[in-house]
Amino acid sequence: MGTLFDYVKWRGDLSFTEAPFNEVDSLIFSLISYVDFDGIVSNLHGGTKVPIKAAANSYFTKNPDMKKISVGLIVPKDIVKLFRALKDCRRFRNVELSAYVNHVDLEEQTQFSAITVFPGDGTMVIAYRGTDDTIVGWKENFNMSFLPVVPAQAAAADYLNQAAKSNASFSSIRLTGHSKGGNLAVFAAVNCAAEVKKRLINVWSNDGPGFNKNILEDEDYIDMRHMIKSFVPENAVVGMLLEHDENYTVVKSRQKGMFQHDGVSWEVMGGSFVYLKERSNESKRLDKVLKEWVREMSPEQREQFTDALFQILSADNALTLTELVSIRNKWLAKGKKLDPHVHKTIQKTVTTLIGLNTKTILSDLFPPKENSKPQK
Repeated sequence: MGTLFDYVKWRGDLSFTEAPFNEVDSLIFSLISYVDFDGIVSNLHGGTKVPIKAAANSYFTKNPDMKKISVGLIVPKDIVKLFRALKDCRRFRNVELSAYVNHVDLEEQTQFSAITVFPGDGTMVIAYRGTDDTIVGWKENFNMSFLPVVPAQAAAADYLNQAAKSNASFSSIRLTGHSKGGNLAVFAAVNCAAEVKKRLINVWSNDGPGFNKNILEDEDYIDMRHMIKSFVPENAVVGMLLEHDENYTVVKSRQKGMFQHDGVSWEVMGGSFVYLKERSNESKRLDKVLKEWVREMSPEQREQFTDALFQILSADNALTLTELVSIRNKWLAKGKKLDPHVHKTIQKTVTTLIGLNTKTILSDLFPPKENSKPQK
């Protein structure tokens, strides 16, 4: 079985008019949305479109040494290598990019990034970036556990509406995203303008977290559900966070454990992923633990825990996970000096998680016997 790099070679000589857009192409575009296109691709809807080959040439002219390219602590560097492979591939080199937006705001507690892609088959694709290296991006993820809508979700719907308006000649629109970007793609599809919904033909969430129950039970979500395709790896963690329906497909990865979240590791065959029948027991067990943990807390408690945790992580005004690791002694020390109430909130929440984890593991090891009679 192959990887995305093999796919680029297999399908590299076929344009999108010769081999139709598929789920693997969707993942590729969602991953290259992590590339920093600042100063390379216009941030205006309806602005100048830049072919991938030209964008890649500009990017690697600015960043000639691959070893020195920084994509942060958690974004796989293979994404940059994948981007480089696309520029000399017939299928991708003339694909055009436009409207690159990257908005990070500490006060708003938001991290949002997206780019519009024109494959050349008469459709347009909007790719939403997942969580990057910024601490505020992770804070916003945690905020999803107690807020009905976070700023990035609202921005995703607004971006879609603007892109659709500025490209009115494109009657077919696809949405895609990896990780948090998958969540944003689904949210945008459900909450965009009615006339835009009529133009949507595909919505892909690649290991993206879910939503609260209110969204999943909303009529707008139910109406769009048939169009949404979710993929998760065998050991999915991120893609099972929060509430979700069971309409997902399990894919095979070359990585282990949580590292399967790396989309570059997903296996492909032809124009599809390699499918598996179900998630691993490890994934199911952890999913059960995390959901119990969240349900044990009220929205107010989740907010208290999140604010307390990020009080620690904001040591020395660190803005990224990379910076945070470099000053780990300082933020660990800061944790010891927290306000007693804040410290108690974190301690109680983590203790609850550990306790739930223990109960879940024990129940897996010693399941109750069926039809067992109670002792007298």
